[in-house]
Amino acid sequence: MREVYISGVGMTPFVSKTTTPPHVQGGQALNAALGDSGLDWAEVGLLVVGAVGTGMSTAPLVLHEMAWTGIPAVAVENASATGTAAFEQARAAVASGQVETAAVVGVGSLGALLMSRAAEGEREPDMISVSGMAVPAVPFALMKQARMHRHGESADASLLVVEKNLFNASRNPMAQRNKALTMDELKAAPMLVDPLRRVESCPIGDGAAAVVITSRKLANASRAVRVAAAVAETDKWHGAAAFMPDLGVTKRVSARAYEQADIRPDNVDVVEVHEAFSVEELQYIEDLGLAAEGKASFAMADGDFHIGGRVAVSPSGGLIGRGHPGGATGLSQFVEITQQIRGQSGVRQHDGARIGFAQMIGAGGVSYAHILVGED
Repeated sequence: MREVYISGVGMTPFVSKTTTPPHVQGGQALNAALGDSGLDWAEVGLLVVGAVGTGMSTAPLVLHEMAWTGIPAVAVENASATGTAAFEQARAAVASGQVETAAVVGVGSLGALLMSRAAEGEREPDMISVSGMAVPAVPFALMKQARMHRHGESADASLLVVEKNLFNASRNPMAQRNKALTMDELKAAPMLVDPLRRVESCPIGDGAAAVVITSRKLANASRAVRVAAAVAETDKWHGAAAFMPDLGVTKRVSARAYEQADIRPDNVDVVEVHEAFSVEELQYIEDLGLAAEGKASFAMADGDFHIGGRVAVSPSGGLIGRGHPGGATGLSQFVEITQQIRGQSGVRQHDGARIGFAQMIGAGGVSYAHILVGED
């Protein structure tokens, strides 16, 4: 397998709603990524589009925003992990020698998908629906309750995640939420699913992101960004217990990623995680080995995971601050980490960033871990 490098990244601002069609947004993000890479569109041999709630033919529609070079175009969907799954398909194609250069685009609206499902009308009830676990906030409210019981965390501990991520997002021009909130304001927010408050949930909206990857070591800002590890797995569960997810999957894929990249957790500088709900970030910080079990909130309070701390977690603002459109979410993690490694993140720059970790999950039990390393 060949080495794989990220040569270009680009994205559109994440917003609550836009009238720009998804494929047009995808073309905008892809053009930005191509410009960033310094490559010509004619050098791209494959287009993979992660699409959520867009309908048919999204991949060729994005392709038609570019020059018609005749390259294959394929669409991928994998819930919240759609963009990450698309990246992984393109990475594998480059690593295996199928193509030298590939483009990945994430488009579509998670909100549009949920609305279309709601419009389907009554369906046959299943165990997930009957249990209430079909409401996304419910399992993570239970996760928060479990952490409070097992580790003695207060109900306000996960608000530290929201405070940090909204502050980071307030300095990110691409973020959907651009206002920082004080802890007093967060504590006064209405409850969503006890003990989760509404501010502890990410916003869904519209946006696009794109990444160009190649087997050539191309430096941008005097530094190349190599994909040092790529691991994917699904939950070890069965249909009758679908409302009981496999809580060990993130720990397993993370361990495999560290082994593949031959690095340790304390080598990591920048991390982007799937914190659709605040408590997830605390859990994944521990799963990634960045804090001992039950200790993430205490380290968060000490500033360990802020920009400038021991390791910057969600410097983009994460899903809670940057937003969660669906198709573009995973790819926006690669955009942020790549720019951090290159030293291009402006006021959000984490000094000395050289190694980044992207963690993503999706409904149905899919889990991804990628490690990016900067090389001079």
